[in-house]
Amino acid sequence: MIEFSHIKYGVLVAMMAILFGGLMGLSFGCCEDSIKGTLKSSAEKALSDVYKGDQAKADKVVKKSWVYMKRAHLHSQTMGVISISFSLLAAWLSFPARFQFGISMLSGLGSLGYGFFWMVSGFLAPGMGSTGAAKESVALIAQASGGAFFVAGVSLFGLLAYKMFVKSETN
Repeated sequence: MIEFSHIKYGVLVAMMAILFGGLMGLSFGCCEDSIKGTLKSSAEKALSDVYKGDQAKADKVVKKSWVYMKRAHLHSQTMGVISISFSLLAAWLSFPARFQFGISMLSGLGSLGYGFFWMVSGFLAPGMGSTGAAKESVALIAQASGGAFFVAGVSLFGLLAYKMFVKSETN
């Protein structure tokens, strides 16, 4: 039986990431035109100052911003599921409580934060004139969340390898 006491908060955050991604997907189904309209409106407001009247460049950034919205949806859901898998594996293998908590929270926060990064970048880009500039403006979110998720994965891998290859040989 899996003991959830050390992973419950990380699993909760991972579920929030999955629900965030699902909500984005639902919004695409019901409100795609409205979301694209918001992106286009943001680019139109910046057309003279940021794009120097280049409508083709504005359209290109809006199109790429929509791709970022889809990335937010996919990353949130996928990373959320992976986070729950990490958490359950850490608990099932009875890793020390601090590792269970750390792996669960870091991967949960990483999954929620990374999807949020892509969404914010997508909304910022049309007004900034560049998807690159938008990503740079919120890069800390990507770095912190991606880093947290990576550290959780490497920690899980290391503990799993230790348990399978080092500890099993000493028994």
